[in-house]
Amino acid sequence: MPRWPALIVIDSGYSQTALERSAARVVGICDVYKWRTASGAPFVDAERLASFAGDPMNHGSIVLEKLATLAPEAPIVLVRAYGPDVKLIRTTWEEGRQAAPGWTEGYLWAVTLCKGLGLASVANCSFGGFTHAMDGTGWESFQLGQAIGSGKPGHALVAAAGPGDGRATHAAWVTLPGEQCRVEVLQKQTSSYNLWASGLARQDWLLEVWHGDRLLRSFAGQQVPLNFWNQRQQLTFSIEGSGEILLKLACPAISGHEESAGTRFDCWIEAGAGASFLNHVDPTLIAEPAVFPQVISVGLQSGSYAASQSWPDGKPDVLLPDGGVISFRLPEVTAAVATVLAGEPELDVDGVRARLGKYPRLPPPGF
Repeated sequence: MPRWPALIVIDSGYSQTALERSAARVVGICDVYKWRTASGAPFVDAERLASFAGDPMNHGSIVLEKLATLAPEAPIVLVRAYGPDVKLIRTTWEEGRQAAPGWTEGYLWAVTLCKGLGLASVANCSFGGFTHAMDGTGWESFQLGQAIGSGKPGHALVAAAGPGDGRATHAAWVTLPGEQCRVEVLQKQTSSYNLWASGLARQDWLLEVWHGDRLLRSFAGQQVPLNFWNQRQQLTFSIEGSGEILLKLACPAISGHEESAGTRFDCWIEAGAGASFLNHVDPTLIAEPAVFPQVISVGLQSGSYAASQSWPDGKPDVLLPDGGVISFRLPEVTAAVATVLAGEPELDVDGVRARLGKYPRLPPPGF
């Protein structure tokens, strides 16, 4: 008889009602903010489970209830990955060292627990953002790669690709030595930006942020360190207020290097509803962790994510028909992956993708 993999749910939290409905199947819990963990033999006891309750966003509760309905026999591991400020908790660093764990550490704890119980696993990540390099070289992708990916059987992670509504919140350009690039932004409210520099000819670029004839902020590339895991520079900053914002990014001339390919810059607006780029817009906008190569990303057929989205090997990996909020439709695919791994636990992410296909006919839950 096939054995259900564990469902690892990483989300905002879980209400008392949602926990009570799934209590008989919860084998582990992890609160990333307080870094409290508990596991059961076979289940987490009622007192610890009750102390874990709380979901101010009422998001994880909905996801958990959908998963419990779609895969009613699967063991469950719950990871609460949002703090009191209702923001996703990411790994924090001080002087190049990890200072506090984030959601990826919670995920790795959950996978270790599943392995100890002899269980395969499928994680459901109904969240996304634009915080890292977005090409699989960021810290969180590096972390996930320890447990999932090509040649790593029995464990998979399913993530939402984003709303696919075509918003212009990704800009990309190359700045040659001796040149300046001008990136225009229409900002409706205070917004946060995430800038990455790669293919560096030199690190002494200069970024100026202007509002009309007023210089708001400036950043020197020489003061932005290289990340040790991908040798790229990352700069995050916020701009207050509203109006037309101009980003001026200049790279000094390099004597004797006139043929340099220049430096590629990518910039994402983290709070996508608050601003949009007016030029240098890159239509590729798939949220992380869905964009990571070892993750099964799920979007809507009606959505707009990237020029390659309809290609067999292009992101998103899976496109669902009809509409709805993608974060609440993700459990349909998570349950389908669990069904696949129940029958073939030796599959890695490549094998699971092959079984699903780009436009899957999702199997009914169960065996």
